[in-house]
Amino acid sequence: MSRNIVKILEKNFSDLKAGQKMLISSPEKIAEYIKKIPEGAQKTSKEMRLDLAKEIGADNSCPVSTGIFLRKAIEEHGKEIPFWRLIDENHPVVKKLNLDPQELKYMRNLEGLD
Repeated sequence: MSRNIVKILEKNFSDLKAGQKMLISSPEKIAEYIKKIPEGAQKTSKEMRLDLAKEIGADNSCPVSTGIFLRKAIEEHGKEIPFWRLIDENHPVVKKLNLDPQELKYMRNLEGLD
């Protein structure tokens, strides 16, 4: 499923308010986003959520599905995407993916991140 879904929230959810448009993205869209982060630059998950939402006119992205899809994007496209520009060794997804925190720290240091 690589198409975006937008829902209007009926009640407050996480950092979104009732009435806001919430994007439910996809692993493919997240992988595309990560590929576009230039070398030596970094983004946060929160920045990614807002950027993806703005692209299609939503207010924000769902934090739950974004976390799940981030994990899937790294699992499916990890060799093709510079995910270390989005996550550091302390990001919650690191444990779920069984990534080596030291390897992640090394990749970030190579680009002068942190």
